[in-house]
Amino acid sequence: MDDIMTKEELEEARRDEMREILINAFDGNSILYEIYKKRGWLDRLFTDRILSMDKDALYISNQVAEILETEPHVVKNKRRALLQYINPEEYGEGNAKIYKHNYISVFKMKMIHGLTGEASEYTLPQLKELIYGQNSISKTNKAQDQDNEILIKLMRKMEQFEQFQGMVESGEFFEEIEKRLTKATERLMESNQDINELNIKIAELYDKIISPDLSISEKEPLQSEFAKLAEKYPTHAFTINMYLHAAQDRITHFKQVERELQVRTIKETVLNYYEAFETAKDDSERDVIRDQLQKLANNNQDLSYDIRFWLSTAGKEKKKKGFWSFLNR
Repeated sequence: MDDIMTKEELEEARRDEMREILINAFDGNSILYEIYKKRGWLDRLFTDRILSMDKDALYISNQVAEILETEPHVVKNKRRALLQYINPEEYGEGNAKIYKHNYISVFKMKMIHGLTGEASEYTLPQLKELIYGQNSISKTNKAQDQDNEILIKLMRKMEQFEQFQGMVESGEFFEEIEKRLTKATERLMESNQDINELNIKIAELYDKIISPDLSISEKEPLQSEFAKLAEKYPTHAFTINMYLHAAQDRITHFKQVERELQVRTIKETVLNYYEAFETAKDDSERDVIRDQLQKLANNNQDLSYDIRFWLSTAGKEKKKKGFWSFLNR
Protein backbone atom coordinates (compact mmCIF):
# COMPACT_ATOMS: atom_id res chain seq x y z
CA MET A 1 0.00 0.00 0.00
CA ASP A 2 2.90 2.35 0.72
CA ASP A 3 4.03 2.14 -2.94
CA ILE A 4 0.70 3.38 -4.33
CA MET A 5 1.04 6.94 -5.61
CA THR A 6 -1.69 9.53 -5.44
CA LYS A 7 -2.83 11.31 -8.62
CA GLU A 8 -0.90 14.42 -7.58
CA GLU A 9 2.27 12.43 -6.91
CA LEU A 10 1.95 10.66 -10.26
CA GLU A 11 1.57 13.96 -12.11
CA GLU A 12 4.56 15.42 -10.28
CA ALA A 13 6.65 12.38 -11.21
CA ARG A 14 5.68 12.78 -14.87
CA ARG A 15 6.64 16.46 -14.79
CA ASP A 16 10.01 15.58 -13.22
CA GLU A 17 10.55 12.96 -15.92
CA MET A 18 9.78 15.46 -18.71
CA ARG A 19 12.12 18.01 -17.14
CA GLU A 20 14.95 15.46 -17.06
CA ILE A 21 14.26 14.39 -20.67
CA LEU A 22 14.38 18.00 -21.90
CA ILE A 23 17.54 18.83 -19.94
CA ASN A 24 19.30 15.77 -21.35
CA ALA A 25 18.21 16.73 -24.87
CA PHE A 26 19.21 20.43 -24.80
CA ASP A 27 21.78 21.11 -22.06
CA GLY A 28 25.14 21.54 -23.76
CA ASN A 29 23.60 20.97 -27.20
CA SER A 30 21.63 24.17 -27.79
CA ILE A 31 22.86 27.78 -27.97
CA LEU A 32 19.32 28.97 -27.17
CA TYR A 33 19.17 26.78 -24.04
CA GLU A 34 22.57 28.16 -22.99
CA ILE A 35 21.21 31.72 -23.19
CA TYR A 36 18.36 30.82 -20.81
CA LYS A 37 20.71 28.91 -18.53
CA LYS A 38 23.29 31.70 -18.34
CA ARG A 39 20.63 34.30 -17.51
CA GLY A 40 18.93 32.16 -14.89
CA TRP A 41 15.72 31.95 -16.94
CA LEU A 42 15.20 28.17 -16.96
CA ASP A 43 12.06 28.59 -14.87
CA ARG A 44 10.58 30.47 -17.84
CA LEU A 45 11.06 27.37 -19.96
CA PHE A 46 9.93 24.69 -17.54
CA THR A 47 6.34 25.85 -17.09
CA ASP A 48 3.56 23.51 -15.95
CA ARG A 49 2.24 23.32 -19.51
CA ILE A 50 5.66 22.38 -20.90
CA LEU A 51 6.29 19.78 -18.19
CA SER A 52 2.80 18.34 -18.67
CA MET A 53 3.53 17.38 -22.30
CA ASP A 54 3.23 13.77 -23.36
CA LYS A 55 6.49 12.58 -24.93
CA ASP A 56 4.55 10.25 -27.23
CA ALA A 57 2.01 12.85 -28.41
CA LEU A 58 1.97 15.09 -31.48
CA TYR A 59 0.54 18.59 -31.11
CA ILE A 60 -1.11 20.72 -33.80
CA SER A 61 -0.53 24.47 -34.03
CA ASN A 62 -3.46 25.47 -31.81
CA GLN A 63 -2.30 23.08 -29.10
CA VAL A 64 1.25 24.41 -29.34
CA ALA A 65 -0.12 27.95 -28.93
CA GLU A 66 -1.93 26.88 -25.75
CA ILE A 67 1.24 25.33 -24.34
CA LEU A 68 3.24 28.49 -25.16
CA GLU A 69 0.39 30.70 -23.90
CA THR A 70 0.24 32.70 -27.12
CA GLU A 71 -1.83 32.98 -30.30
CA PRO A 72 -1.80 30.40 -33.15
CA HIS A 73 -0.67 32.98 -35.73
CA VAL A 74 2.43 33.70 -33.59
CA VAL A 75 3.31 30.01 -33.65
CA LYS A 76 2.85 29.87 -37.42
CA ASN A 77 4.97 32.97 -38.10
CA LYS A 78 7.89 31.83 -35.96
CA ARG A 79 7.70 28.28 -37.27
CA ARG A 80 7.84 29.61 -40.83
CA ALA A 81 11.03 31.57 -40.02
CA LEU A 82 12.81 28.61 -38.36
CA LEU A 83 11.06 25.61 -39.90
CA GLN A 84 14.22 23.57 -40.44
CA TYR A 85 15.32 24.02 -36.81
CA ILE A 86 11.90 23.28 -35.28
CA ASN A 87 11.49 20.29 -37.61
CA PRO A 88 7.78 19.45 -37.16
CA GLU A 89 6.16 16.52 -38.94
CA GLU A 90 4.30 17.52 -42.11
CA TYR A 91 1.04 16.00 -43.35
CA GLY A 92 -0.72 16.86 -46.61
CA GLU A 93 0.31 19.31 -49.33
CA GLY A 94 -0.29 22.93 -50.33
CA ASN A 95 -2.99 24.77 -48.42
CA ALA A 96 -4.04 21.50 -46.81
CA LYS A 97 -0.64 20.96 -45.21
CA ILE A 98 -0.76 20.35 -41.44
CA TYR A 99 2.19 20.52 -39.03
CA LYS A 100 2.38 18.32 -35.97
CA HIS A 101 4.97 18.81 -33.24
CA ASN A 102 6.50 16.39 -30.77
CA TYR A 103 7.73 17.55 -27.36
CA ILE A 104 11.18 18.42 -28.77
CA SER A 105 9.69 20.71 -31.44
CA VAL A 106 7.37 22.35 -28.91
CA PHE A 107 10.27 23.04 -26.54
CA LYS A 108 12.28 24.60 -29.36
CA MET A 109 9.27 26.82 -30.10
CA LYS A 110 9.15 27.74 -26.39
CA MET A 111 12.78 28.90 -26.43
CA ILE A 112 12.30 30.86 -29.66
CA HIS A 113 9.09 32.50 -28.43
CA GLY A 114 10.69 33.62 -25.17
CA LEU A 115 13.65 35.30 -26.88
CA THR A 116 11.77 37.08 -29.68
CA GLY A 117 8.78 39.37 -30.01
CA GLU A 118 7.88 42.81 -28.73
CA ALA A 119 10.42 44.31 -26.26
CA SER A 120 12.64 41.19 -26.56
CA GLU A 121 16.41 41.31 -26.99
CA TYR A 122 16.61 39.17 -30.15
CA THR A 123 15.01 39.18 -33.58
CA LEU A 124 14.21 36.06 -35.58
CA PRO A 125 17.10 36.78 -38.00
CA GLN A 126 19.51 37.02 -35.08
CA LEU A 127 18.32 33.70 -33.64
CA LYS A 128 18.60 32.15 -37.08
CA GLU A 129 22.21 33.35 -37.25
CA LEU A 130 22.94 31.88 -33.80
CA ILE A 131 21.29 28.54 -34.60
CA TYR A 132 22.54 27.94 -38.14
CA GLY A 133 25.92 29.49 -37.38
CA GLN A 134 26.82 26.25 -35.58
CA ASN A 135 26.55 24.19 -38.79
CA SER A 136 29.09 23.77 -41.59
CA ILE A 137 27.89 25.82 -44.57
CA SER A 138 29.65 26.16 -47.91
CA LYS A 139 30.37 29.63 -49.24
CA THR A 140 31.50 31.44 -52.37
CA ASN A 141 33.74 34.42 -51.62
CA LYS A 142 32.49 36.56 -54.48
CA ALA A 143 28.83 35.98 -53.67
CA GLN A 144 29.59 36.53 -49.96
CA ASP A 145 31.20 39.91 -50.65
CA GLN A 146 28.23 40.98 -52.77
CA ASP A 147 25.75 40.00 -50.09
CA ASN A 148 27.82 41.70 -47.40
CA GLU A 149 27.96 44.91 -49.42
CA ILE A 150 24.20 44.89 -49.96
CA LEU A 151 23.47 44.28 -46.28
CA ILE A 152 25.94 46.90 -45.07
CA LYS A 153 24.42 49.47 -47.43
CA LEU A 154 21.00 48.57 -46.12
CA MET A 155 22.11 49.03 -42.53
CA ARG A 156 23.79 52.36 -43.34
CA LYS A 157 20.55 53.71 -44.81
CA MET A 158 18.92 53.14 -41.45
CA GLU A 159 21.36 55.10 -39.30
CA GLN A 160 18.89 57.84 -38.47
CA PHE A 161 16.90 56.58 -35.53
CA GLU A 162 13.47 57.91 -36.53
CA GLN A 163 13.65 56.26 -39.95
CA PHE A 164 14.91 53.03 -38.43
CA GLN A 165 12.16 53.06 -35.79
CA GLY A 166 9.48 53.53 -38.44
CA MET A 167 10.74 50.59 -40.46
CA VAL A 168 10.88 48.41 -37.34
CA GLU A 169 7.29 49.28 -36.42
CA SER A 170 6.06 48.48 -39.93
CA GLY A 171 7.97 45.20 -40.02
CA GLU A 172 9.67 46.17 -43.30
CA PHE A 173 13.16 46.15 -41.79
CA PHE A 174 13.02 42.66 -40.36
CA GLU A 175 11.32 41.24 -43.46
CA GLU A 176 14.12 42.55 -45.65
CA ILE A 177 16.85 41.45 -43.25
CA GLU A 178 15.30 37.99 -42.96
CA LYS A 179 15.22 37.55 -46.76
CA ARG A 180 18.79 38.63 -47.23
CA LEU A 181 20.10 36.91 -44.13
CA THR A 182 18.69 33.58 -45.28
CA LYS A 183 20.58 33.92 -48.53
CA ALA A 184 23.77 35.21 -46.92
CA THR A 185 23.82 32.55 -44.19
CA GLU A 186 23.94 29.77 -46.79
CA ARG A 187 27.20 31.16 -48.17
CA LEU A 188 28.69 32.91 -45.19
CA MET A 189 29.50 30.46 -42.39
CA GLU A 190 32.21 27.83 -42.84
CA SER A 191 32.97 24.90 -40.63
CA ASN A 192 34.64 26.24 -37.48
CA GLN A 193 35.00 24.27 -34.29
CA ASP A 194 34.99 27.40 -32.13
CA ILE A 195 31.93 29.06 -33.72
CA ASN A 196 29.82 28.20 -30.69
CA GLU A 197 32.30 30.03 -28.47
CA LEU A 198 32.12 33.09 -30.75
CA ASN A 199 28.32 33.11 -30.67
CA ILE A 200 28.36 33.05 -26.88
CA LYS A 201 30.87 35.93 -26.75
CA ILE A 202 28.74 38.00 -29.13
CA ALA A 203 25.59 37.29 -27.13
CA GLU A 204 27.31 38.23 -23.85
CA LEU A 205 28.65 41.49 -25.30
CA TYR A 206 25.29 42.41 -26.82
CA ASP A 207 23.55 41.62 -23.51
CA LYS A 208 25.85 44.04 -21.69
CA ILE A 209 25.04 46.84 -24.14
CA ILE A 210 21.28 46.42 -23.80
CA SER A 211 21.47 45.89 -20.03
CA PRO A 212 19.76 48.56 -17.90
CA ASP A 213 22.51 48.11 -15.29
CA LEU A 214 25.13 50.02 -17.31
CA SER A 215 25.16 53.73 -18.14
CA ILE A 216 25.50 54.98 -21.71
CA SER A 217 29.08 56.09 -20.98
CA GLU A 218 29.82 52.52 -19.91
CA LYS A 219 28.07 50.99 -22.93
CA GLU A 220 29.81 53.04 -25.63
CA PRO A 221 33.38 51.69 -25.07
CA LEU A 222 32.02 48.15 -25.36
CA GLN A 223 31.45 48.73 -29.08
CA SER A 224 35.20 48.43 -29.66
CA GLU A 225 35.02 44.83 -28.41
CA PHE A 226 33.15 43.89 -31.60
CA ALA A 227 36.15 45.11 -33.64
CA LYS A 228 38.45 42.89 -31.59
CA LEU A 229 36.18 39.91 -32.23
CA ALA A 230 36.10 40.71 -35.97
CA GLU A 231 39.92 40.78 -36.00
CA LYS A 232 40.12 37.45 -34.19
CA TYR A 233 37.41 35.81 -36.33
CA PRO A 234 37.77 37.47 -39.76
CA THR A 235 35.65 34.88 -41.56
CA HIS A 236 32.70 35.86 -39.36
CA ALA A 237 33.15 39.62 -39.60
CA PHE A 238 29.72 40.12 -41.17
CA THR A 239 27.90 38.41 -38.29
CA ILE A 240 29.87 40.45 -35.78
CA ASN A 241 29.19 43.70 -37.66
CA MET A 242 25.48 42.89 -37.79
CA TYR A 243 25.41 42.79 -33.99
CA LEU A 244 27.59 45.93 -33.82
CA HIS A 245 25.06 47.88 -35.91
CA ALA A 246 22.22 46.57 -33.75
CA ALA A 247 24.13 47.65 -30.62
CA GLN A 248 24.76 51.10 -32.09
CA ASP A 249 21.04 51.50 -32.80
CA ARG A 250 20.24 50.52 -29.20
CA ILE A 251 22.71 53.09 -27.83
CA THR A 252 21.21 55.76 -30.12
CA HIS A 253 17.81 54.90 -28.68
CA PHE A 254 19.13 55.06 -25.11
CA LYS A 255 20.62 58.49 -25.80
CA GLN A 256 17.32 59.73 -27.16
CA VAL A 257 15.46 58.48 -24.10
CA GLU A 258 18.06 60.07 -21.82
CA ARG A 259 17.69 63.38 -23.66
CA GLU A 260 13.91 63.26 -23.34
CA LEU A 261 14.28 62.74 -19.58
CA GLN A 262 16.70 65.68 -19.41
CA VAL A 263 14.24 67.91 -21.28
CA ARG A 264 11.41 66.90 -18.94
CA THR A 265 13.60 67.73 -15.93
CA ILE A 266 14.43 71.18 -17.36
CA LYS A 267 10.76 71.80 -18.03
CA GLU A 268 9.85 70.92 -14.44
CA THR A 269 12.60 73.28 -13.20
CA VAL A 270 11.30 76.14 -15.39
CA LEU A 271 7.75 75.66 -14.11
CA ASN A 272 9.00 75.56 -10.53
CA TYR A 273 10.81 78.88 -11.11
CA TYR A 274 7.60 80.33 -12.48
CA GLU A 275 5.61 79.23 -9.43
CA ALA A 276 8.31 80.61 -7.14
CA PHE A 277 8.25 83.92 -8.98
CA GLU A 278 4.48 84.11 -8.61
CA THR A 279 4.70 83.66 -4.85
CA ALA A 280 7.86 85.72 -4.24
CA LYS A 281 7.57 88.18 -1.35
CA ASP A 282 9.55 91.06 -2.83
CA ASP A 283 11.61 92.25 -5.80
CA SER A 284 14.80 90.85 -4.28
CA GLU A 285 13.47 87.28 -4.39
CA ARG A 286 12.14 87.84 -7.89
CA ASP A 287 15.57 89.06 -9.06
CA VAL A 288 17.19 85.89 -7.72
CA ILE A 289 14.65 83.72 -9.53
CA ARG A 290 15.09 85.72 -12.73
CA ASP A 291 18.88 85.20 -12.54
CA GLN A 292 18.45 81.47 -11.97
CA LEU A 293 16.17 81.18 -14.97
CA GLN A 294 18.57 83.24 -17.09
CA LYS A 295 21.40 80.89 -16.15
CA LEU A 296 19.27 77.86 -17.01
CA ALA A 297 18.42 79.37 -20.40
CA ASN A 298 22.10 80.19 -21.10
CA ASN A 299 23.15 76.62 -20.28
CA ASN A 300 20.45 75.15 -22.55
CA GLN A 301 20.35 77.52 -25.51
CA ASP A 302 19.02 74.81 -27.80
CA LEU A 303 15.86 74.83 -25.65
CA SER A 304 15.35 78.61 -25.63
CA TYR A 305 12.21 78.35 -27.74
CA ASP A 306 10.86 75.55 -25.53
CA ILE A 307 11.53 77.55 -22.37
CA ARG A 308 9.59 80.49 -23.82
CA PHE A 309 6.73 78.21 -24.71
CA TRP A 310 6.61 76.56 -21.26
CA LEU A 311 6.59 79.93 -19.52
CA SER A 312 3.95 81.26 -21.90
CA THR A 313 1.73 78.27 -21.27
CA ALA A 314 2.21 78.50 -17.50
CA GLY A 315 1.59 82.24 -17.44
CA LYS A 316 -1.54 82.21 -19.60
CA GLU A 317 -3.27 85.53 -18.86
CA LYS A 318 -1.12 86.28 -15.78
CA LYS A 319 2.09 87.17 -17.58
CA LYS A 320 4.31 89.63 -15.75
CA LYS A 321 6.40 91.78 -17.99
CA GLY A 322 9.29 91.91 -15.53
CA PHE A 323 9.50 88.11 -15.50
CA TRP A 324 9.71 87.78 -19.30
CA SER A 325 12.06 90.66 -20.00
CA PHE A 326 15.24 88.62 -19.57
CA LEU A 327 14.32 86.50 -22.59
CA ASN A 328 14.46 89.56 -24.84
CA ARG A 329 17.98 90.54 -23.85
